[in-house]
Amino acid sequence: MVDLLVVARGFHFASTAMATGAVSFQWLVAEPAFRTAAVQGSASAEAYRRALEIIVLVGLASAVGSGAVWLVALATRIGGEPAVVLTATGFGHVWIARLVLAVLMAGFVLLNRQRTDGTGWKHALAVIGAACLMGSLAWSGHAAGTPGVPGEIHRAADVLHLVACAAWLGGLLPLWLLLRNGLRNTEQSLAFGIVTATRRFSALGVAAVGTLLVSGLVNAWMLAGDPQALLDTRYGQLLVLKVVLFLFMVALAACNRGRLVPELLHAGAMRRLAGNSLVEVGVGLVILAIVGALGVLPPASHMAMPMH
Repeated sequence: MVDLLVVARGFHFASTAMATGAVSFQWLVAEPAFRTAAVQGSASAEAYRRALEIIVLVGLASAVGSGAVWLVALATRIGGEPAVVLTATGFGHVWIARLVLAVLMAGFVLLNRQRTDGTGWKHALAVIGAACLMGSLAWSGHAAGTPGVPGEIHRAADVLHLVACAAWLGGLLPLWLLLRNGLRNTEQSLAFGIVTATRRFSALGVAAVGTLLVSGLVNAWMLAGDPQALLDTRYGQLLVLKVVLFLFMVALAACNRGRLVPELLHAGAMRRLAGNSLVEVGVGLVILAIVGALGVLPPASHMAMPMH
């Protein structure tokens, strides 16, 4: 039987990461690259911006919808009313703040459709807002229940983990769209802009992977317990699977960075990189589905505690 809460959590993580990643990719990767290549006013660049707007708006709408399902499913599981959970719990208060932030982000996208200058404070604020939307999910999982100083460390690590995840995984679909545009358009200046954007995203990916590794170790120390618990508990087994898939993505990204990105002006390399990006998107979705399941399971460290 499908657990509605697990499905809602996984869908919500994926939707939020999609919106956050698209916002980050546009203002940290694509727009600076377009300016460098002097193609920011081209029809191709404008069409790409419209595609990113759709990704952001669909992601935000999906996040709001799946968040509502998550709230109802959680209330059903604990035997409460959704309205009470929303208004009388810390989880609900965070959910209200995230809803307001999602609406503000959607309004920003719709009201700034013709403004492409990525140096403005409004666009920096959009990136910060997107990061806050993703990072605030740290208060919806196990980190929210960790008390004291360890809890502060746990939540800080979780915020960094979530934001880095969105910047990398959420940026893969925008990257694929950009590469697909490059394959369809033979304009040399646009190709140069795509190469610059890909290199910028590669650098962002390195920073994201490093952050994921460090914050993931902190989270594992908090939740996994001893190594034996990784094998003896459902939580530990899913966590191991998540790590294996993550390492596969890192290996594929390293191959892309070392072999394909330097040859990106050739259509063959661009085509292979686009294909690899789709593979990474698929693996990333599986990882986010696992994250959805981990949040409703007792941590391995708790299951490994001796019974009294």
